[in-house]
Amino acid sequence: MSGEAPQHWRHPGYVAVLDLVAARAGLLPPSCPPAAMEGIDRAMARAGLPQDFAAYLTRLETDTAILDDLLVELTIGETYFFRNPEHFHFVRREVLPDLQRLRGPRHPVRVWSAGCASGEEPYSLAVLLLEEGYKDRMEVRGTDVSRAALARARVASYGEWSLRGTEAGRMRPFLHAEGKRYTLAPEVRDRVHFGYLNLAEDTWPSQSRGLWHMDIIFCRNVLIYLNRLTVEAVAQRLHATLAEGGFLIAGPSDPPLSGFAPFETIVTDWGVVYHRPAPGHTPRVHALRHFPARVIPPLVQSHSPPPVAPLPAAPPPPPRPSAVPDGLEGAKQALARGDWREAAQRAGALAEDPVAAAVAVRALANLDPRAAVRACAEAAARHPLAVELRYLEAMLLLGLGRLPESEHAVRQALYLEPSLAVAHLMLGHLRRRQGDLPGARRSFRMAESLCAALPPETPVLLADGERAGRLLEVVRNELTRLTALEEKHE
Repeated sequence: MSGEAPQHWRHPGYVAVLDLVAARAGLLPPSCPPAAMEGIDRAMARAGLPQDFAAYLTRLETDTAILDDLLVELTIGETYFFRNPEHFHFVRREVLPDLQRLRGPRHPVRVWSAGCASGEEPYSLAVLLLEEGYKDRMEVRGTDVSRAALARARVASYGEWSLRGTEAGRMRPFLHAEGKRYTLAPEVRDRVHFGYLNLAEDTWPSQSRGLWHMDIIFCRNVLIYLNRLTVEAVAQRLHATLAEGGFLIAGPSDPPLSGFAPFETIVTDWGVVYHRPAPGHTPRVHALRHFPARVIPPLVQSHSPPPVAPLPAAPPPPPRPSAVPDGLEGAKQALARGDWREAAQRAGALAEDPVAAAVAVRALANLDPRAAVRACAEAAARHPLAVELRYLEAMLLLGLGRLPESEHAVRQALYLEPSLAVAHLMLGHLRRRQGDLPGARRSFRMAESLCAALPPETPVLLADGERAGRLLEVVRNELTRLTALEEKHE
């Protein structure tokens, strides 16, 4: 944070506050400085210290309630009943039957909503379990960093805004109208236990708090605010909190966790689910009954130092300048000089390397685009977490005019890497061509924000060497064209 351009901030105290928040709570630097400054101003005013940064910093260091109040300003507590209904369908149709097979029909299901805000998510989970006959066999917990939100959750009084989701009607049998608000029936309210928790703190798993041996964890749209080191630590604690055979459901924009803890990763069309397989058992989730998905076994990088290789008896002779390198480097050189067939042949022999698979697809695209689409789909099935393959698939399908399939592929790329500016740009193109002008504007604006956050000469990921400044011009031109198109349709 301290390296931010000075013109972004009205006072250096804002940077000091955000540096402290990053150190204490692991939050990423804000993407919108004006909104962050407004949030800090509101929090300082509530603390009775408007514009007194020195005193406010002291309070932040010593008063956890003041820090928690600020964290609420710097994050978005957006929630409503049965938000992202596909997550709840997955629990009902896949997770609960799997848990019954593993633990028996009388097992009491333990569920945790991490980052529960005002309670709509854990109450939705409780209703789901009631619908499935778990009346006396459930334990549902909700935690949040906002004590004010937890107080609202315990009161369980909601307005129509909390019922705006497509499946929120499932809550209505358990809601009693009181004027313009609805009070949740004790049958549901009393089944959820709420408690304070800052996920960035190393105070959990905790048996005394009930945060241990969980069958199901919902941690959705929380990790997007955390920096990489904090995400890694939280991912390891989430894995440790899951019971063997348990499931973690993340939000579609949350960062991937499979490299941080030994999860079995399930990639679906709508997002990612993580599973902690029971040792000694064949992972049951390999046979999903109702959801098409790709399942990746645990892939965890070792944190121990690599073994030291013995020195060779004599250095190998240097390669002849005329020799063509073997392996991936040779394939890359063939691609660079336009020898598509050799590049495809060399890279195709390295099927277990996702980078080589992408080189092979790029080469095939210059020979037979339809064959490249097939090869890309096969490679993506082998390497389901390879963002480049999903992006290449979207590009190829776009070139063939298969717009819905291209949109599906680019959305999968964004599930894996939400900050991929070129994917947001492509999604804007696809939405505009399919008549979704408001959606196109949202995608272009996201691409604009991501490019503007980078120094102009920074190469943009997967943009074939394009720099952030140039790509920003492209995006703004697209927004200008989109405005003209919108005016034409008015």
